[in-house]
Amino acid sequence: MRNQLLLAAVIAVMAAALPAAAQRPYGSPGWRGGRGPGTGGYNYSYGRTPERYNPIAAAQRDLEMIFRRSRVDGHEANHFRRALQELDGFHRNAARGRFDGRSMERALDNMADLARADQLHPRDRQIIRARMDDLSDFLRGGRW
Repeated sequence: MRNQLLLAAVIAVMAAALPAAAQRPYGSPGWRGGRGPGTGGYNYSYGRTPERYNPIAAAQRDLEMIFRRSRVDGHEANHFRRALQELDGFHRNAARGRFDGRSMERALDNMADLARADQLHPRDRQIIRARMDDLSDFLRGGRW
């Protein structure tokens, strides 16, 4: 009797969770719409929507993540630090209404060096290039 009640409870929970899980890909923040690299607007993060997407914060987050998990020498570590510092400076100044294009250019230069670094995993280099494209689009679009 007790086993039957337990089994009925498990079935009830699974029955309630199954429809929600089946709908998740389309309604969840992680749904990417089937787009892949090179199609413009590909995102490596969850929750990217055009209205809320901040390419500077996304680049900072991804650079920090890659930097933490990578084993790089001092030269490449300096590129990570400088890129993060320049992005932070740009973001801080943009929040105050001041646009500093040189800061963004220096960040992109450091990211370009990282995108060519053999010490990084190819997937990490691909993510860095995608973030560079997002930042370049951001600058060209004048959305700061």
